[in-house]
Amino acid sequence: MEEFPKPPFERILFVCCNEREPGEDACANRGSAELQKKLKDYMKSKDLKGRCRISRAMCLGQCAVGPNVCVYPENVWYHHVTEKDLGEIQRRWIDSMCS
Repeated sequence: MEEFPKPPFERILFVCCNEREPGEDACANRGSAELQKKLKDYMKSKDLKGRCRISRAMCLGQCAVGPNVCVYPENVWYHHVTEKDLGEIQRRWIDSMCS
């Protein structure tokens, strides 16, 4: 095993897309896949590919309060994320990389 000489991305936003049976607590059952797609499309529109990654997480262990998004390396977590919240997440974590 070898360690990367430097992290491959400056920032990663993990969007929980865990799936369970209908009616069970799961981020995917609350639309997280669409949130992840919108964040990824937005990041690409800012030409940050290779610097920022929007990644699907299979389970962040917090599905009861999902959809969840966590930001690394800052270790900031959001829960109950809706489409209305994406603007704030984009401004704070994606747009901030453009300056």
